[in-house]
Amino acid sequence: MWGQKTVVVLMTAILMLVAPIPPVMADINPSICIEGELRHFQPGALLLNGRTMVPVRFVVEDPVINGTVYWDGDLRKAALDCRGHYLEFVIGSNQAKVDGVAKQLDAPALIYQDRTYVPLRFLAENLGATVGWVGSKQQVNISFAYRPEVFAYYYYSPWEELTANAGLFSDIVLRWFAADSGGNLNYEYQDKYQKVMQYCRQQGIRTHLGVALMDKDALHSLLIDPAARRNLIKQLTAQVTTDEYDGVNIDFEFIPSTDAACFTQFLRELKAALGEDKMLSVAVFARTGQENWPVAYQYREIGKIVDRVVVMAYDYSYADSAPGPVAPLWWVKDVTAYMISNIPREKILLGLPTYGYNWAAGKKAVTVTAPRLAEIQRKYRVVGGFDAASMSPYYTYSDENNQKHTIWLENEASLAEKLNQAAINRLGGIAFWRIGNGFNDLYQVLRH
Repeated sequence: MWGQKTVVVLMTAILMLVAPIPPVMADINPSICIEGELRHFQPGALLLNGRTMVPVRFVVEDPVINGTVYWDGDLRKAALDCRGHYLEFVIGSNQAKVDGVAKQLDAPALIYQDRTYVPLRFLAENLGATVGWVGSKQQVNISFAYRPEVFAYYYYSPWEELTANAGLFSDIVLRWFAADSGGNLNYEYQDKYQKVMQYCRQQGIRTHLGVALMDKDALHSLLIDPAARRNLIKQLTAQVTTDEYDGVNIDFEFIPSTDAACFTQFLRELKAALGEDKMLSVAVFARTGQENWPVAYQYREIGKIVDRVVVMAYDYSYADSAPGPVAPLWWVKDVTAYMISNIPREKILLGLPTYGYNWAAGKKAVTVTAPRLAEIQRKYRVVGGFDAASMSPYYTYSDENNQKHTIWLENEASLAEKLNQAAINRLGGIAFWRIGNGFNDLYQVLRH
C-alpha cells in the first residue's frame, strides 16, 4: 500500500519547479481532527480567506483517507483517488471534478511552499465526511462515521420517557421559558428543574434553554425594538450562565414576514452575546423554494449566524387542510435539498413528526399521538394502509355516530425513510417535538 510514497516523492520534485502562488493567510494555522484525533503534518493547513486548505500529501499519508495522488505538470492538475472517489483539481481553477462531474469551488487549488493545496471542506464532504468548525479553537473536525445528533424537546413532565431513552439523545431543549413583547423572559412552567438538569449532565446530554414566542403582534413589538431585544438577550445570557446551559434554542413562529431582517439581527446579536462556547439553535418552518408565500426566515443569513437550524419538516398536511400525509417523503427530500442550498449541511437538523392528525368530515382535524391511536384502535375497527407515493401510513375508521375518520401518523417504516435522508445528505442530525409524546416507533428507529 505504501508504494504510494513514490508518487508523493515524484510529485514533490515536480512541484518544486513550479512557482508558488502566495495566498493571503490568517496569522493562525487551523488544526485538524479526524474521528476525534488531532493530525500532525508538515507543512500544515492554511487559512485562506476563511477557507481551510490542506496539502495533498495529507490525503496520501492519512490512514483514514488513504488515497493516491497523481500530478500532471502540463495541465497543472492534481488527481486524487481515495475512498472510492476520483477528484481532479486544476491549479487556480474555481472548478473541480468529482467522479467526472464538474463542481464549483469556494477556493481554488494553489501551490504554496512547493506543495499543492486543496480546500479541505470540499475534499472531505465529497469523500462522504461531515465537517465541523470550532472557532474558539481554530479547529476543523472531520468524521466519516455518520453519527447524527438527536436534538429533542423536553416539555411538560416527560421524565419517565426521558430516562428510558436517555442514551439516544445528544441534546435536549428544555422548553420551560417563554418571552413577551418587551423581551421579558418568564417561566411557562417549572418541572423538576434541577433534577432534570443534573440528570442530563450525568448522561452526557447537552442542555439548551428553550424559549418560545408564537404571537404575531408580540413578536413584531419585540423584534423591531432594539431595547426589547437587548433586554431579552441580557436575560437569556444571564440564565445560561447561572444554570450552565450548553446553549439557547429560539422557537419564534408566526413572525411577520416584514420583520425578517429584524429577526436575523436578533439572532446575530444573541450569538455575539453567547460567544463561541455556547450553541445557538433556531427552529424554522420548512420550505422547498417553490412556495409563493412570504416567510420571515432569511435562511442563508441565519445559516451563517447560528450553530444549528431545526427545520420543522412536517405539517405539509395540517389541522385546517384536507386529510393527507403530515410529512410526505418526496416533500421532505425537496425541503432537504433547499435547506442544503442555503445552510451548511452540518448545521441542519431535520425535524421528524411525532404526531399526526385525525380528520372527520366537516370538522377541523385534531392532533393524534401514538398512544391516542392505540386507544382508538382498541375502541373501533381501524383499517390501516400505507401510501407508497408519500411513504406514509394512514388509518381509517367509523365512530359510534357512523362518522368516517382518517388518521395520518408516522410509523417506524416511514420514520426510517426520513432518517435515511438525513444520513444520505450528511445532515447534522435530526430533531423532534417532543419527548413525552410516547412515540416508541421513533425510538426503535434510533436504536437500529
